Amino acid sequence: MSLDKEFYKNIMNNLPEGMAVCDADRNIIDVNKNFERLTGFFKKDLTGKNISVLIKNTGTNCDNCSQEENKSKSYYIGELIDRDNRSICVRITFSITKDDKIIYLIIPLADVAFLNRAHIDFVSTVSHELRTPLTSIKGFADTLLSSGNRLSADQQKRFLGIIKSQVDRLTRLVEDLLTVSKLESKKDKLIYKAIDLPKFFENIVYSIQPKAQEHQIEVRIMSNLPPVWADSDKFEQIITNLVDNAIKYSNAGTKVLIEAKFVGENPDFMEINIKDQGVGIPEEYISKIFTKFSRIDNPLTRQVEGTGLGLYITKSLVENMGGKINVISNKEGSTFSLMLPVATYEKPTQRKF
Repeated sequence: MSLDKEFYKNIMNNLPEGMAVCDADRNIIDVNKNFERLTGFFKKDLTGKNISVLIKNTGTNCDNCSQEENKSKSYYIGELIDRDNRSICVRITFSITKDDKIIYLIIPLADVAFLNRAHIDFVSTVSHELRTPLTSIKGFADTLLSSGNRLSADQQKRFLGIIKSQVDRLTRLVEDLLTVSKLESKKDKLIYKAIDLPKFFENIVYSIQPKAQEHQIEVRIMSNLPPVWADSDKFEQIITNLVDNAIKYSNAGTKVLIEAKFVGENPDFMEINIKDQGVGIPEEYISKIFTKFSRIDNPLTRQVEGTGLGLYITKSLVENMGGKINVISNKEGSTFSLMLPVATYEKPTQRKF
């Protein structure tokens, strides 16, 4: 395969949409892996078939697929018929190349709706998170400016304290947004070192204790466990966020457990678990909680400020350090598990599971 063809195939197969390339008569010439996944057909089964067999401009079996193709637009809502003759409501984007080939990009409408909903929710959340502290800051600052001489010293101090706490809240929001920007632009550089877990977790518990006065935090570290190999600042951000979430999303009087141990037969990685006794995560949210802007809707989360960026940032940081993160949850609580490399005398530049 030539470099140009290899580059072309890499581009196709890394697209999030299903892609089909057709001739002027709409006969399929090539498809990418996502198109195969969506239809259930292999490329060899599709080559030469007319794409009209697979996609329809209007849908009679899909409640959301009533919009007919508009010739003045480069996309329409329609149906994709898969190998099992099932209809999937999709958005179909098409373009015609200079050599009269037609390129179709197909994405399930449910995915489009989720992405649009996530974006709308993010804008709404950030707007609310910005507006609330700014309103508070402005109100108390105006009061101090207009009536400060009539307020007692204690009142002035309390008002200034409120202003500071709201500024801190804004700072956290901006820091989260900047962190996301760095992660997505790949500009965040990591500085690795061996981190001794007993002392590290002791500092975490000490720093978060003011927020955990109504919770019990327990640390269990397997004996003779070696240091973890990680960026100290990023590792602290990961663990602090997970412990902070465990506290925020569980009721007073419950316990949060931080656990570190070896699991299985791979001595190059250790498992770190953050377990809470909270209300748990509904099954339908499990696959989405690490998604940007995603928040679970329950009585506890409604009481807690947040942008839905924390777990997205956490997952990205873990994976950037060569690790993995997952969650198991039920009505008795949630466990977030990290797999991270241990520090050894000879560290390879890259580690894989």
